[in-house]
Amino acid sequence: MQAAEDCKPFNLLRWFAWLSPVVIIAIAVANGWLISSFLNSHLFQREASISRDFVQNILVADGSLEFLARPDDPVLRERFANTVQHLGQMRDVLRANVFGANRTILWSTDPSLIGRRFEDNDELDEAMGGRLVVHAGQIVEGQEEKPEHVGLDPSVRFFVESYIPVMRPGSGAVVGAVELYKAPLALTEAIQEGRVQVWLTALGSALLLYGTLFGLIRRADRTIKRQHARLLNAEMLAVVGELTSSVAHNIRNPLSSIRACAELTLESPGEDCSDEARDIIAQVDRISGCITELLTYAGTGSGMGGQVDLASLLGECASQSEATFARRRQRIAVDCGAGLFLVRGETSLFRQVILSLIANASEAMGEGGDCVLRLSVPDGRHLQVDIIDSGPGIPPDVMGQVFRPFFTTKPKGLGLGLPLAKRIIERFDGAIRVLSRPEGGTTVTLLFSRA
Repeated sequence: MQAAEDCKPFNLLRWFAWLSPVVIIAIAVANGWLISSFLNSHLFQREASISRDFVQNILVADGSLEFLARPDDPVLRERFANTVQHLGQMRDVLRANVFGANRTILWSTDPSLIGRRFEDNDELDEAMGGRLVVHAGQIVEGQEEKPEHVGLDPSVRFFVESYIPVMRPGSGAVVGAVELYKAPLALTEAIQEGRVQVWLTALGSALLLYGTLFGLIRRADRTIKRQHARLLNAEMLAVVGELTSSVAHNIRNPLSSIRACAELTLESPGEDCSDEARDIIAQVDRISGCITELLTYAGTGSGMGGQVDLASLLGECASQSEATFARRRQRIAVDCGAGLFLVRGETSLFRQVILSLIANASEAMGEGGDCVLRLSVPDGRHLQVDIIDSGPGIPPDVMGQVFRPFFTTKPKGLGLGLPLAKRIIERFDGAIRVLSRPEGGTTVTLLFSRA
């Protein structure tokens, strides 16, 4: 079971496609929530700090602060009443309450609350401890959070409640607290607009991040698949190398003996076995050629090479193939311009590639076909060779497998012609592609790096 799980392919792109949106959206939501929460609390806290400074200044300026400590003093009461009228006139204020040191409401914009005490009030406790407390909430008629919320205008659904500690200058002792209920419409609209901008930015950032990562992961997935295919080919080549070394050692010597005997039979007088001897020699040469092809395919090279004149090489390969083409009543032509067309590579390997492709073209065309070897210059860095035949073409279902080692449609083929050509061309930083036309005919294009 464990071995089967280890061999199961891992689809990187599929996993990323469904897992990454979950993670990215979670991160975007968390960031959006944190930023919007910080925005709310920071702006509300800033608003409350301004109100605190205002309250502290007006109470200290005319000495009415002492009323909070001595609420029975009539002079201080009158002075304090004149001062706190400004609290009710502050912008967006719904209600203002002033608590004495004993937690009793000494003054309020709602006269019905004066003289009352609200014991169960954690925010007031913190304010009496010297801390500025800001609390945001909603007004729902009949569902007030606190007893002192009774009587607030239900038409204003959202409010900000600030508990402002009032301190004695110099000593810093808390002598009371001011509670402000405000409906900051402008601030609320600004916060709402800021939250919309934050969430839009978070969403846009998430989409941009996902798109960027998806592009990178898709490219990485394709690269991994290509590397995986190359690794499989490399492993196959290693097996072929070991196999061909053993085959060459154990078969070539008997083949040489068989061929020698057949040659002696041709030269011996008596019974005429010349046809059988020639057939033996032909089959031995075919087997030897297959072994040579295997050894070449399994071999490695540095990829450095020297300089090869493609025009001369194409003419040479065409001349070597003329006899074969003539026997099949086929024609072969070379289309090269004048000049020296040098590329980086090895002449022997390039000759093997071109001869193999010419042989494939001849076998595909049957009798009476035409093959053209065309040399062109697509750009300043490369030279291009097109081997064009007039055969029936390659079926679409076969086209995707033509470069797979040991895949062949020939009854006596090894399936190493095109894979060998691809391996040799790519060894010298070249490229090969195959194009089959629907109306018939195949073009094999070789792209070489110029020397």
